[in-house]
Amino acid sequence: MMLKINIKIMTTISLILLISACSIAGSWAFGKLDNYLNDYFFTFANFSETQKKEIETVTENFKYWLVKEQLIEIKLLLSKVNSLNSSSTEADINSIYEEGSIIAESVTSYFDSELVKFSLSLDEKQISEIENHFLELQEKRKKEDEDREKETYQERLQKNYISGFKRIGIKLNNEQTTALTASVKGIVDNGDEWDQLQANWTKEMISILRTNQEEPFKEELKRHLVTLFDLGPPSFREKVERNQIISIKAVTKVVNSMNDDQFKKMRKRVRVYIRSVDKILKNQNQEEAA
Repeated sequence: MMLKINIKIMTTISLILLISACSIAGSWAFGKLDNYLNDYFFTFANFSETQKKEIETVTENFKYWLVKEQLIEIKLLLSKVNSLNSSSTEADINSIYEEGSIIAESVTSYFDSELVKFSLSLDEKQISEIENHFLELQEKRKKEDEDREKETYQERLQKNYISGFKRIGIKLNNEQTTALTASVKGIVDNGDEWDQLQANWTKEMISILRTNQEEPFKEELKRHLVTLFDLGPPSFREKVERNQIISIKAVTKVVNSMNDDQFKKMRKRVRVYIRSVDKILKNQNQEEAA
């Protein structure tokens, strides 16, 4: 399969959007997950028909693995969100965050062995195309960052939180928005440092890919893929952890301040997501029984 950089973010966002779409279009949207991933991976290089078929097989298997191994966990996580109330603690919010991170990491790690196997078939031209693909992504990200500089980091941060709450049916009032802004003021912008760490990680991966005909290649690539989840020196990881602590406190304050109507709308929205997951699981069971 294809390269792993950004796949954690991409697959997590994809799952959220697809489950949301399933609430409207039944399991049809989820059924297209492998096609969506195929289209994503095909943009990396000019692959042969044999390679494309291999990618299609992997993404189809991934979709069924996701149903079997992860959708129950996603449903349990949604149920935890649905059980939040005005007495919920920082520990409750942190538990949801940690469990969500475990799911995202499991989804990402699924592709490790497939990536190693697939990489053996890459030729030098394809590896150069993959390298150029990532360089283009980095340039695009840089331009987006420049465009976003019209707003302060705190303004962008506030919008992200408000958007996140809306995704689960919560519309913050003015008092909550003001309190949220004050609560997240201590969060520092690690964006530039993170971009550089990703760029360095990608550059090293490309170097490893260019040794795909040498004996230690598979072990070297496996070792490198694992490091994606622990990028950066201890000082960077400490900043990330501090940001997480501040974020957990901020979200907890918002949840503790929510009124009955906000909780009612949140539970209504989350129940839609849960029913969507149930529908996907039911359809999968029916397919297997047929």
